[in-house]
Amino acid sequence: MQISIEHSAFLESGVSIIVASRDSQNRPLLGRCAGCLVAPDRSRVTIFLSRRKYPLVLDAIRRSGALAVSFSEPSSNRSLQLKAKSARLVEVESCDAGRIAAYLDLFAADIERVGHRGVLARTVVDTAPADLTAIAFTPYAAFSQTPGPVAGNRIDT
Repeated sequence: MQISIEHSAFLESGVSIIVASRDSQNRPLLGRCAGCLVAPDRSRVTIFLSRRKYPLVLDAIRRSGALAVSFSEPSSNRSLQLKAKSARLVEVESCDAGRIAAYLDLFAADIERVGHRGVLARTVVDTAPADLTAIAFTPYAAFSQTPGPVAGNRIDT
């Protein structure tokens, strides 16, 4: 599955990113990500998550490889969900620090567009770079999650 240029730009645009997995009893586990990177060939996605805040989510992903990631733009409610079966934890690379900082700036700017101070986004998402781990995955499915008549429909990326 290859992500379209349009969707790739959206995923990296500073949208709210929530990752979900499940524990061994199939209970949902959620975490708020600190950025996204789409591979140049647009077949692979990497998200960044705090080890300290979300150890159970990371453990679930490590054990099962299963995840769903929702990308949502607060100012428009435009939303997209990607699913994967074989996600894996990888090291954050030194070149990712700039991308993560830029993500936080973009996310804070979008939160400000809907009337909240950017400090809210920084408080919720900001994580010390040394605390982050990366989760790399190849999506097998994508769904529109934008509220409206096509919410939940599978889409070609």
